[in-house]
Amino acid sequence: MKTDNTEKRFYKEMRESLLRLKPKEMEITFRRISKQNRERLHACTLMMPNAAAAPTFYFEDLLEAYQNGISADELAQSLIRFARENNLSTIPGGIDPEDYESVKSNLGIVVIGEENNREYLKDMIHKKIEDLALVPIIFTNDAHGTGCIKISKSLQEKWGVSENEIIDEAIINAPEVMPPTFRNLNEIIGMEEDEEDEEEIYVISNRYYAGGASVAFYPGFLDCIGMALKRNLFILPSSVNELIVVTDRGQNPHRFLEIVREVNRSQVAPGDILTDAVYYYSRGEGFRRILPIMA
Repeated sequence: MKTDNTEKRFYKEMRESLLRLKPKEMEITFRRISKQNRERLHACTLMMPNAAAAPTFYFEDLLEAYQNGISADELAQSLIRFARENNLSTIPGGIDPEDYESVKSNLGIVVIGEENNREYLKDMIHKKIEDLALVPIIFTNDAHGTGCIKISKSLQEKWGVSENEIIDEAIINAPEVMPPTFRNLNEIIGMEEDEEDEEEIYVISNRYYAGGASVAFYPGFLDCIGMALKRNLFILPSSVNELIVVTDRGQNPHRFLEIVREVNRSQVAPGDILTDAVYYYSRGEGFRRILPIMA
């Protein structure tokens, strides 16, 4: 992706402002990193002494404010103030990320599109399912709110635990730490139920509606839904945070492909897009991707 002169000037000014305005005790690291569904971004991490975690900011997310007249100095001051006011002495939940036994019971999973995140996934342990990547995380939930730490290969090596063991443990733990939800779409939007012969539409996610598309891979979850509804299921990505489940009543799946593509282009933030694909869950054959008909 090309960077125009305004962006280059902004990145330069932000770097200079942060280095000039930071308190002496603060350490600032600048780097280019891959972020989910996005190009390599200009990142800065602001670390206070004895902090257990440090916030990372992306200059690309601040560019619009700069273009609207907020100076680099003003933006830098707001980042520094945030880092000083949110200086955590421990990771939320009181866990030690470098100790596997400390984090084991906090493991969960999220799912992202594999094709659009190949660069991002190079440093992350993950399991590929169709065109998706199942990524184990350390999930935290306490008075500070919820959060997650994706597990890098370097962290996995520190633990001395195999990738498969971590992934298996995360899949087993996920329903406990990030409980699934299953709701009728009509109930959510306040509409009356359709006639019995119409398709049934549901939303699945986790309790926090964060990374909730992963509930499709909780052990036995889709099978329970299929048995309860006595139907096989079409699975439509709404975002990385939730999925739409439609009972199979003989619909043309390529209609769903068009819907997913349109929603992704018009209603979903780039970082929250899962894929443009549609999936099918058969009670006899399991989960698979529906491939589009090639022209």
